[in-house]
Amino acid sequence: MSRKKKVLIAVGVVVIVLILAGVGGFVWITSGLSKYKNMTIGKVDPTKLPDGTYKGSFKGGRWSNTVEVTVRSHKITSIKVVKDVEFKNPKVANQVFNEVKSAQSTQVDAVTGSTVTSKAYLKSIENALTGKQ
Repeated sequence: MSRKKKVLIAVGVVVIVLILAGVGGFVWITSGLSKYKNMTIGKVDPTKLPDGTYKGSFKGGRWSNTVEVTVRSHKITSIKVVKDVEFKNPKVANQVFNEVKSAQSTQVDAVTGSTVTSKAYLKSIENALTGKQ
């Protein structure tokens, strides 16, 4: 086999591997996107909760996360990330957490452009305060 043919075969194999990696990456990135984008977030009522720190998680692929929610005097006073989503963005987490603390509710708008990540955090907060996992 000629050197030119070997080089063409090698280049072809590399191209195929890159295409497969790209397709695999796309599938991984978008897996669960529509499912979690349409996820319902339940209501929570911190006025009925005793003081304490509540831990909750959401398991949903790359959006899996765990938070700790502190309730004092029947109000959500603090939300901290224990385990963050795969592609963390502290600005998104802070905005969602501030909205929840301000509204004293999980019924807040998602951050534009980060709907699924926002909902994943909200679901963890809901799970923490309702005792669901």
